[in-house]
Amino acid sequence: MEGTPLPKVNMETYLRTPDRYELRSGQEEAAPSCPYGNKYQWIGFDKELQTYVRFTKSVFKKLIQQQTD
Repeated sequence: MEGTPLPKVNMETYLRTPDRYELRSGQEEAAPSCPYGNKYQWIGFDKELQTYVRFTKSVFKKLIQQQTD
């Protein structure tokens, strides 16, 4: 049984309200699995809607960069 695809957040959407989103560990209990049944290493989270999201590569790279700064 396939789950509902995660909403995708691109750079334009992210930059409108960057404080709305955060990067979480995919190992958290509530974190969804990828379509192949594995756990994501990192997963996006929309704090306003309280739901997990999928970031485009550019947003993901920006958030990873912020964590290492």
